[in-house]
Amino acid sequence: MSVTEYNAMIGVYLEHAEKSNDLDYALGHIEKAFELLKSMRDRGFLIEERVYGPILGYLIDMDMVDEFQSFKDVIREASPGSVERLGYYEMLLWIQLGDGEKIEELCDTIDGDNRESLSILQENYLLALCKKDQTYHLERLLGIVDITNVQSSDLWTNIFEYLGRFSLDSVAGKFLWELRESDEGVTNVSELISIYSTCTPNPTVEDTILKFNKMHEELDVMPSSTSYEKLVKYSCDSNEVVTALEIVEKMGEAGLIISADILHSLLHAIDEVLEFDLVRRIHSIMCTKSVKPNTENFRSIIRLCTRIKDFEGAYNMLGNLKNFNLEPNSSMFNCILAGYFREKNVCRALMVVKQMKEAGVKPDSITFGYLINNCNREDAITKYYDEMKQAGVQATKRIYMSLIDAYAASGKFEKAKQVLVDPDVPAINQNELKSVLISALASRGKWADALHIYEEMRKAECHVDPKSIISLIEYSDSNGELSTLVQLADDLQDDTSWIDGFFRMILFAVRNRKSRNIVDLLKQNKIRLLKKDLPVETHFDEVFWAIAETEPTKVQLGMDLLRFMKDELGFVPSRKCLDFLLHACVNAKDLEHGLLVWKEYQSAALPCNVLSFLRMYQVLLAAGDSEGAKALVSKIPKDDKDVQHIIEESQSAFSQAPNKKKPKKKTIVSSRKQKNAGLCTSLDR
Repeated sequence: MSVTEYNAMIGVYLEHAEKSNDLDYALGHIEKAFELLKSMRDRGFLIEERVYGPILGYLIDMDMVDEFQSFKDVIREASPGSVERLGYYEMLLWIQLGDGEKIEELCDTIDGDNRESLSILQENYLLALCKKDQTYHLERLLGIVDITNVQSSDLWTNIFEYLGRFSLDSVAGKFLWELRESDEGVTNVSELISIYSTCTPNPTVEDTILKFNKMHEELDVMPSSTSYEKLVKYSCDSNEVVTALEIVEKMGEAGLIISADILHSLLHAIDEVLEFDLVRRIHSIMCTKSVKPNTENFRSIIRLCTRIKDFEGAYNMLGNLKNFNLEPNSSMFNCILAGYFREKNVCRALMVVKQMKEAGVKPDSITFGYLINNCNREDAITKYYDEMKQAGVQATKRIYMSLIDAYAASGKFEKAKQVLVDPDVPAINQNELKSVLISALASRGKWADALHIYEEMRKAECHVDPKSIISLIEYSDSNGELSTLVQLADDLQDDTSWIDGFFRMILFAVRNRKSRNIVDLLKQNKIRLLKKDLPVETHFDEVFWAIAETEPTKVQLGMDLLRFMKDELGFVPSRKCLDFLLHACVNAKDLEHGLLVWKEYQSAALPCNVLSFLRMYQVLLAAGDSEGAKALVSKIPKDDKDVQHIIEESQSAFSQAPNKKKPKKKTIVSSRKQKNAGLCTSLDR
């Protein structure tokens, strides 16, 4: 057995132990890993930290002291050079066990005779103490250690991260001054300042930058590119992208190197916060002489330009490549190609392929995937697939997915199915491709065929992509059975997919007059609905919107759902929920429930805004209560012309010829007056 095989097997045994809740089972696999380590020792193989580190970490977490000592002895014998590093794990063990005496014993060894060895050991002890925030012991050790003699950059980082977490300004300042005066340490001072300032707990980005600048001024040190890079990443991680851009622009003005990593942080953050317009500011940064981008930076910039439909900017980036001795590649052109296809501009997309070839860049499988996926004729699909094979481009999973989607989009459903029986399709991709086929068929009216494929996969216990199951629910035939969709939703295992599929099933029931059992289904899944971090309330808003828009409007269903949300789930209804429910009352001309919904705004501590007043006004008009409508409209501010227009349109839409009142209706009018009086009173409040 080779070293690689030993390492792989040890990793497998550790993974089995970590996943098991059975202690005896876990110990059995740990023993197997131990036997393999002994075998490696006996055969003279070195045992690297990437192999023994995770095992020792597991033993520490499980408080397995005897097993830890046995493993440590074997590792030390096999790899004598690991003795000092093993001290790090031993310190972690005693910290985990809370054994202060053992921790002190290890710290006391700093006064040993072999200073070189102890110096390395000391660094590992300090590292463990910093990792675990052992304030009591660190106070003594940091007083003993000469910070200028620390050799490990990892330890320096961890010391200043620890000092930052506890806002130990005086200790940090002392160490930084010592390093400032040291010939060897001065180059690290700026970077350590950035580490310290970005680890201070609960500051704003603005406060962090102020601290960063202040410490540099006090120490008379110029910020380095590396320290700015950390500050940029910190700002981006805090979603303060504009601030990060300002820092980078300042770096450019100062002539500091703007690395590819800095650009990556910026571009990734712009993508995350969906502020794609900010990519325009990257254009000016790219004109700075000190910028050092790579091809991936250019690809990201080009992609972001296409997201804001700035194709001219995307092409300008391609032209700028030569200024940095970089060459265009297929991924850059593919971004522009995808952008034009998103805009349904097929002519420009095909022009990109031509320009790609003129630039000497060969189309790849992604290029052909886009071309095939955006075909709506069988002959065009065949043309690009044949062209791909002639170019020597290997068909990938993405290509087969594109073929399935393209054939389905062109109405060639049998051709889409035949892709799966292509002998060149790897068996390992079959389940994933079948999932794509299910979605393609379901979304294009072939729901029964899609369901048949799914049921076959389910019987064979094959994995089906949750998105495909959700597609079956979303595109279900309006005449289909709700019980089928209930089963599909139940088949979704992970909570994120389940909540999506479950509420799509609820929406189907509302829109297709199959809502009789909705509340019962919600009650059956109450425990799952109460799980943390699930956007349940947002999904309920969609359901109320569907109730408001579906004819005939089932206001009672909305009221039942509202009661379930409040009583069973403990939710406070959102403004959207109540707005949609009030809108449903307008459509149903249901004054009784409209007044109940109006009270819910107060119960939920939601102040009624102009839109709420207008909706309630429409409820009163639709229900024929002109007296109540007149009283309410007097409370609505009419400074806004749009509000005036809505009032006029509402009066026109809901005006009715007066009906002759029968004597028996007097009690109803009387009760209505009482309700309106209460409504006006609530408005006055």
